Amino acid sequence: MPVSDSRHPDRRRARRRSPSAETRPAASRRFPVGGRVTLVAAAALLGATVTVVVISRKPASPQGTGTTNAAPVSAEVTLESSIWKSRKVVKATTQTENTPLELGTRFKASRNGEVAGVRFYKPASERGTHRGSLWDSSKKLLAKVTFTDETKSGWQQAMFAEPVPIVAGRVYTISYHTPNGGYVASAGAFDDPITAGPLTAEAGVFAPAAKAAFPSRVHHKRVSYWVDVIFRHRERRTFPRPTGRPTTDPTVAPTSGDPSVPPTSTPQGSATPTGGETTTPSPSSSATASSTPSPTRTHTSGSPSATPPASHTPKPSSSDTPKPPASQTPKPSLTPDPTNQPTKVPSSTPKPTQTATPPPTGGFPGASTTGVPSGVSLKQSKSITVTKDGTVIDGLEVHGEINVEADDVTIRNTRLAAAPGDWGIIQRNGHSGLTVEDSEIFGDGKERTQFAILNQGADLTVRRVDIHTISNGILTEQGLVEDSYLHDPKYFSGDHTDMIMCTSGPPSGAKLVIRNNTVINTLEQTGAIALFQDFGVVRNVTVEGNFLAGGGYSLYGGAGSKGTSSNIKVVGNVFSRDVWAKGGYNGPVAYWDKNGPGNEWKDNVWEDGKIVPEGG
Repeated sequence: MPVSDSRHPDRRRARRRSPSAETRPAASRRFPVGGRVTLVAAAALLGATVTVVVISRKPASPQGTGTTNAAPVSAEVTLESSIWKSRKVVKATTQTENTPLELGTRFKASRNGEVAGVRFYKPASERGTHRGSLWDSSKKLLAKVTFTDETKSGWQQAMFAEPVPIVAGRVYTISYHTPNGGYVASAGAFDDPITAGPLTAEAGVFAPAAKAAFPSRVHHKRVSYWVDVIFRHRERRTFPRPTGRPTTDPTVAPTSGDPSVPPTSTPQGSATPTGGETTTPSPSSSATASSTPSPTRTHTSGSPSATPPASHTPKPSSSDTPKPPASQTPKPSLTPDPTNQPTKVPSSTPKPTQTATPPPTGGFPGASTTGVPSGVSLKQSKSITVTKDGTVIDGLEVHGEINVEADDVTIRNTRLAAAPGDWGIIQRNGHSGLTVEDSEIFGDGKERTQFAILNQGADLTVRRVDIHTISNGILTEQGLVEDSYLHDPKYFSGDHTDMIMCTSGPPSGAKLVIRNNTVINTLEQTGAIALFQDFGVVRNVTVEGNFLAGGGYSLYGGAGSKGTSSNIKVVGNVFSRDVWAKGGYNGPVAYWDKNGPGNEWKDNVWEDGKIVPEGG
């Protein structure tokens, strides 16, 4: 069988900033395979690597209240790893056997965990439907999945409907079925077992089979057929956790941090479900709607839902077309300006790292400190349209969306299972004062919901909100986002995934403050916090006391071609290497203008307390 020299990357996702490079095909020679002569790429195999991705984090303790330099705390995280995770692919000579084949990899794990999915490398000539399988050593089929929305070539990925628990030390086989027998392979890859993190791959295996079947044969050339496993396990890690609240922004009015304390006044209002039903507020001014069956919640602490197919085109879930804020027109797939994206980490040479004073960040939010407080009873509701100023939506589980077409609306103690479309919650153009607090917003993981919260209007406050399993978290140009947990975005074809995004500066006299949030983008593109000049110059933004990890870069700092950014304060943030070794896949920060008037970079550190140099 032919042999190709290839390393495992994730399937390339749409990027704003960093397209990957590829090495050239290797020279070829011939090997016999089962009495037949086929072409083999003769390039030397690259060493296997492992990518460790923090899927979720649950803080071990609640937020602090005033002390500093707290001792490190221990927390469990869910880590994801595979056998081949290089970002470079060597294109190799491929072979089509013109007969159905099952191709796989025999492997074991050094610790208990679960198999979430399967990957394989697809040659450009390969056609047909592919099915992935997981088998135990007794040839029992444990899980199967059909690949959907495949690219023409390269790494393909499919997630099982439910992760499959596996036992440390036991041998398993991950495989896929090709009806045409087209594949890429490498001879000699398994002359020795390949160990990557907790995984050890022992052999490439195959079997002629008209349909999915256990592959048991090993080629005498110890061939790898480039079939990979997506493995997750729990691991306890110790993290430095400075405590003490971030400095108070004088332009933002203080509010009670206790979700049990109601605002000083609760305006009466109404909320109308989009199905035409009118919701009458309860005596506590809570908006409710008629009951609908509750879908299975896609979020569980420590493990996101399966990766969805990438072909869905979002459709607005409201009949009226949203008006853009201040002549801006955000679209589901935003392309930032400038269009010439960087392909590497900014070239400035970092200064030697040095110990810094831990920032006053007050502990970091997680699943236990955000979302709907325990003990709150929720009433079922369909989609809601709010048209009366001062409406309070309290204690609902909404299946659909919430359209806010009024001022000073409050949404609290609400779980929103967002419908596929452009948003979960939208504040329309011309309106202001929306507050979303102590709530949870998530998509179904199968079809794209583009934004959890889309603000087309003016002032917005988001506090203690858990946002996950969605393409983008929050898009706003002004307001306050604090004490919230944004994590585990879902990728769909063409997506640019950002957890908190601003696409131009706030209007004159307004500010955007992003402080004391946990923001984790487990993907390799775009950002955790992204300040882009899509529609104008970014100015008057404070990013303070956040825990940031992942993305192409964890922070995009607001520079761009439309003008010089100004009054951008990046202070006291903790950058984490938990998702990628550089913070983001390419580095911690991009597009930072240290010469912009009023721009400030201060006390930003890695988790070990070492300084992150200005601009990364």
